[in-house]
Amino acid sequence: MPKIPHGKDKRLPTWIQENLPPELATSTLFRFLVKLQATEYDAEQEKHVRKTVEVDIIPDLDVDMEILEHQMADLPSQYAFWSAVYSEVRLGVAVAERKLKARKAQVTKLVADEFRREVGKTPPADVLKTVVEADPRLNEAEMNFQHAQMQAGKLYHMLEALKMKAELSRSLLGLKKQERDNS
Repeated sequence: MPKIPHGKDKRLPTWIQENLPPELATSTLFRFLVKLQATEYDAEQEKHVRKTVEVDIIPDLDVDMEILEHQMADLPSQYAFWSAVYSEVRLGVAVAERKLKARKAQVTKLVADEFRREVGKTPPADVLKTVVEADPRLNEAEMNFQHAQMQAGKLYHMLEALKMKAELSRSLLGLKKQERDNS
């Protein structure tokens, strides 16, 4: 499989390079946009706007024996960055969930009120549920919530991968030092 230009050193972790097709390795599976809760001032719009950043998980996954000490020194910064992005996305999940619940309550109330006006009684729960679930804005809120949860899951597991990388790097550095001492 050909190497895909990527990151600073244009390399992919070996496993990804050997097992994933290039189009998947460069897809939104690993690279995606994250809308942060943090804002920046946009002079053109004259207001604070939420910042969107593109994150790319792959470059921070590689363990390179040639620069192992350098990679280990970078791990705390990488972990801090990915933790901050994860926290931002987790807040986004909470906000999306709140919007979803609020929209569901609004639609439920509208449908129930209209049903009562026309029929004179409270709608059956199954009818109410079916009509509420057809609301396009509710469906959009549900999709936004699911999308935020997916991103949070990816970022959570990126943090887990960094923890594994730290443990592996410590072990590999110990072996590397042992080899040096024995030579």
